[in-house]
Amino acid sequence: MQFLNRTHAGKLLAHKFADIPLDKKNTIVIALPRGGVPVAHEIAKALQLPLDIILVKKIGAPSYPELAIGSVSEEDEEFYNNDLIVELGYKHSDIDPIKERALIKLQEIAIALRQGHAPMPLSNKNIIVVDDGIATGATMESVIKVLKKRNVKKIIIATPVASAEALLNLEKIVDQVVVIMTPNPIYSVGEWYEDFIQIETEEVIKILSEYYLGKNKKYSKSHQDFNRSDIT
Repeated sequence: MQFLNRTHAGKLLAHKFADIPLDKKNTIVIALPRGGVPVAHEIAKALQLPLDIILVKKIGAPSYPELAIGSVSEEDEEFYNNDLIVELGYKHSDIDPIKERALIKLQEIAIALRQGHAPMPLSNKNIIVVDDGIATGATMESVIKVLKKRNVKKIIIATPVASAEALLNLEKIVDQVVVIMTPNPIYSVGEWYEDFIQIETEEVIKILSEYYLGKNKKYSKSHQDFNRSDIT
């Protein structure tokens, strides 16, 4: 099975919530930009829930930028793999400049996508956290850490497709997982979509503006474009 696109996947995923009891007064849908936003949008519309985004970026090792030794959120919540840092012989003073650059980039992205609106408060809320697919689960694990640090009440992961291996790990740290397909392994999330074109920054802004400002409100087009790699 392939999803036609993220909108189609989001609609199918929303149907999976039909028999799941939710406290709608205290539940928020949270998307991982950019690909998770149109998927989450369909869930938020179907369940009549508010929608926001969460921004987390990995912190790469000084000598091996692709090797994640930690992560940071837009609100400067830091998480480190201290055992790995010690094993590689780094000090936190070596990592601090990398973390600061990541934080600045996240905050720039947050301003652009939210158009200056503050993020929704998440403390004591039930969270449905959405992405367009989960391969390794590393990014989602970082997001879960952020949500728990913000003292959310309940966490549900929702995604159209996820590797069985990643789900085994994620199921241990959240309250519930809602997924349509669990192939193993997953080499690329995009292989499960007929149309997996990049979601433009402007589309994310437009979707979010419906929730921050009310539907049919105008939003600013003066923004910088960001790649998914800028965030994760």
